[in-house]
Amino acid sequence: MMKSVLALAAFAVAAFAQTAGNLTVSTPSSLVTCQPALITWSGGVSPYFLSVLPGGQTSASALESFPTQTGSSYTWPKVDIQAGTLITIQIRDGQGNIQYSSPVTIQAGPDTTCVGGNSSGGTVLNSSAVGGSTSAAGSTGGSSSGSPTSSSGSATSPSTTPKSAASGLKAAGYAVAGIAGLIGAALL
Repeated sequence: MMKSVLALAAFAVAAFAQTAGNLTVSTPSSLVTCQPALITWSGGVSPYFLSVLPGGQTSASALESFPTQTGSSYTWPKVDIQAGTLITIQIRDGQGNIQYSSPVTIQAGPDTTCVGGNSSGGTVLNSSAVGGSTSAAGSTGGSSSGSPTSSSGSATSPSTTPKSAASGLKAAGYAVAGIAGLIGAALL
């Protein structure tokens, strides 16, 4: 009886580690100033916390954070960051797993009235904010589950950015779950 309980527990730990892992965020192929943009992700555990970082600088302070999300997408109402700025989208799930999009440059649009304002529905952070630790309080507004395209019709592609340090911890969790499974099987 005890062997069966241990084997079942090991299986449950391994299954949970597999489900919670694999957090990815798609890199928008085009972000246009003052135009809406769809950000999509998959995997991980709700709730999700989205932030905009300076391009490729995963340890930098966030330029902006969006409302907490529970779905798998968020429509940035108006890209309110200056054209020519290189940004990276960061997503953190409810278990602290973090993933980043590839860097993407904000393109110039016909309208620039939203730049520097807070028309995004998120919180614009100053340079003293700690990246990833500040998030906007609020609702899940703006979530949708449409196709992974932005309003300009551009498709998104999965991130090819290397995994974060948190992913290394996930790999260690898989190893522990695997060992627990082997021990459980040996006890049978």
